[in-house]
Amino acid sequence: MPIYEKRLQQDLNEIRVAVTAMGEGVEIALKNAMQALFTGNEILANMTILQDHPLDRQCRELDRLCHAFIARHLPSAGHLRMISSTLRMIYDLERIADYAVNICRESLDLPAPPSGLLRQELESMTTHSRTMLRQTMTAFAEENAGLARSTMEMNPQLGKELDTAIRDLVAEGNANAGHSRDVMDLYVIFTMLERVGNRATNLCEEILFWLTGETPQPKTINILFVDEENHALGLLAEAIARKGYDMHCRFQSAGRMPATAPHPRMTEFARSIGIDLARMQPKGLAEIDMTTMDIIISLQGPVRSFITHPPFHTAFLHWDVGSVPNETDREGANRRCEEIYRELAVRLRQLMDILTGKEGQ
Repeated sequence: MPIYEKRLQQDLNEIRVAVTAMGEGVEIALKNAMQALFTGNEILANMTILQDHPLDRQCRELDRLCHAFIARHLPSAGHLRMISSTLRMIYDLERIADYAVNICRESLDLPAPPSGLLRQELESMTTHSRTMLRQTMTAFAEENAGLARSTMEMNPQLGKELDTAIRDLVAEGNANAGHSRDVMDLYVIFTMLERVGNRATNLCEEILFWLTGETPQPKTINILFVDEENHALGLLAEAIARKGYDMHCRFQSAGRMPATAPHPRMTEFARSIGIDLARMQPKGLAEIDMTTMDIIISLQGPVRSFITHPPFHTAFLHWDVGSVPNETDREGANRRCEEIYRELAVRLRQLMDILTGKEGQ
């Protein structure tokens, strides 16, 4: 092997060993943070906080090694992808280490280790997040793109677990008003664990970019329209949205008391503009998995009048598009349908401009 290639390989191996070592240190920090929380071990919590300093030094050394590699070898193709990915991975690993520190600080503020249902939920999220982090570092060490992909698929479950935990934290706070500070401490810990999963997903995306050249796909945004009967307003909004923006978002609609069929006048109007509502079936709110929704848009009153337990990650909008067309007044119904259509089209375009920018044009 020529001297230059030998030196290049040595420098690459040094970087890979350093990334692996930092990953192991971050895994240990997270493990110790959760052990300190569950056992009430203040010494372990404080030592874990102090051990963040060596991890910060590892981060700075890795950053130096990567920039030195670029200056020395002027890498291209796969080598450049690896260094580019590694520079971003360093940041995510450092942030996970910071989450471990935050967990320790919150555990020191608690009067006693968590118990009961909340402890069970913490244990579940701990297992889930630590598994994601461990598999991510294994994927890096073994250059295993398949493992990176399968690890990324685990992340949505952490979001669902967080939503459940937040509802239980609210219930705990309502039942024990004097424990509000403890509830807030636990809330921070739950969110830290979810963010570990988010960072592990980021790490997996960088591993895939290094190994395959794949870049992260834009996140599909789940949007739900809600109204009373889901036979006119919601169905039309869903149909318009799917026709114009289904490459960027996933749209559904549902009603509090769904009708048995689409609204006759709205169906007739929709047909005139090339939309077939007759094939769409009104749905009830119970048929929708609310935990997957990024945005819920009410077309008849506040969203909270429809959703009693709003998901933590969901944004709410209220579009007042007016009343449902009168089925008996044909001429008036047509005008109403036209007004509703124009209002929905304008609001959807404005929303897509916010969510996707020029890509949504």
